[in-house]
Amino acid sequence: MTWPLFSRLRTSTLVFASLCSILLFACSESSSSTGDVDAPGGADAPGGELLALACSDLLGSVYEGQAPPGNWSAAMRGDVTRCVFERVVPIEEMEEAFAVQESFIDPGLSTPVFKYRIQYWTERNEGEPVLTSASLYIPETRRADPAPLVVLGHGSVGIADQCAPSLEDSGGFNKDWRVLVYSYAADGWITIMPDNPGLGTPGTTAWLYSVDEGHAVLDATRAARKLFKSDALTDKNALIGLSSGGHAVLSAHALAAEYGFEGSLDTVVALSPIWLSAGIWGTLVSDAGALFINSTLMSVTMQYFVGHLAVYEGEESTGDAFVPEKREQALEMLEAGCWSQVTGEEQGPPSIGVELGSDLFTPEYVTEVGTCGLSDLCRTPLAEIWRERWVNDRPAPDQNIPIIHWTGALDDFIPPGFQQCGLDRLEAQGGEVTACVELQSDHSGIVPRSAEWIRQHLEEVLLGGEAPAPCESLASWDPGLECSIPILPNSVDPSDP
Repeated sequence: MTWPLFSRLRTSTLVFASLCSILLFACSESSSSTGDVDAPGGADAPGGELLALACSDLLGSVYEGQAPPGNWSAAMRGDVTRCVFERVVPIEEMEEAFAVQESFIDPGLSTPVFKYRIQYWTERNEGEPVLTSASLYIPETRRADPAPLVVLGHGSVGIADQCAPSLEDSGGFNKDWRVLVYSYAADGWITIMPDNPGLGTPGTTAWLYSVDEGHAVLDATRAARKLFKSDALTDKNALIGLSSGGHAVLSAHALAAEYGFEGSLDTVVALSPIWLSAGIWGTLVSDAGALFINSTLMSVTMQYFVGHLAVYEGEESTGDAFVPEKREQALEMLEAGCWSQVTGEEQGPPSIGVELGSDLFTPEYVTEVGTCGLSDLCRTPLAEIWRERWVNDRPAPDQNIPIIHWTGALDDFIPPGFQQCGLDRLEAQGGEVTACVELQSDHSGIVPRSAEWIRQHLEEVLLGGEAPAPCESLASWDPGLECSIPILPNSVDPSDP
């Protein structure tokens, strides 16, 4: 995926899944979408001997809503409400995932994996439980028994329910997350990857909303240890995320001390993370943003505001940033497809006559929120509201948990100069950051190309093995590299966006 801006500047699916489960026939995208619905559950399923819970639910039930527990407490974070074995993923199938893009190199896959789908409770605000679905991958041959846990954050896929990675829908944007999962699960690491609240499960998912993403990642450590037998997992955890999933694991890193998790948090690895000021979404709505906007950027700007309005103001307010005459059409467009469709010219914003912020967003958003994002001049109540929300989406790092940050030298989605903006903020706020660069990597190609180093790093911090040789340092690769995004300020003050 590419953002031309950065180059320039440098529900029906769920019904189908449920019917497949009920009728017990295989509906698949390369043997995946709903999987082997007649496969054995519980201890008879592959990998089931490690689990304390009977994973015998129907596949479609993983995405069904449930009433929140009336006696909700923090102790219920990570409670597993649904679990089902889906299928065995053979090495040959996983190898195919690395052949779909030239920048994807095969990092070496050594074991088949057993895929499960689960649903668990996480918490938005205190006392506000929400559901998320997730994929769990148990390697047939593991690095160790008991095993540490690797929690993964997937990249952008779209905000429609059918885009949930655990579904592997035929219309989904599956290439990036598959490479992320298979690089580690097929190397022997037990991995779990949340879809995130509202992506598959009821409600609207909030793209780049730190609270939901961070809490879902942290509660995955709890869900896994409630799902597995007490002697199956060690206390150790690693978090690895790509792009918006990098934002998710950095959010988890920042929120970990206050929100909590299960076990120890031993490393956080952010690959090509989106850690720019969220004020960029206001900037792109403004008249000045018209100089840089394109179909992809307009689509993600729409996704950002729709999800955040749902979280902060309620599901009935998802389209409130849009002019009334295009509101319904815009929301339908975002629900009609996944990343490739909703960011493109044919099915994305241009298909409904939206090319500039002023084509869709209300005048108040274009002028007040847009100016706030562009210049940090936030002089109206609406602008102040969004400024505070942007601050919350780039929280200060924990100073005690190390971060490994990887950038691709060939990344034209978030190029190194843009990544430096996020690094400047992390380091100025006391983050313990090792900044690495991979010279042959683009935005998502960083995943397999950094895998050998990261695997050895996991071996070191999770299993007590040897440390990898020092990575290529971003600072030594380009000693003069500076934050180079020209369209909004990049403050390192935690009270600024």
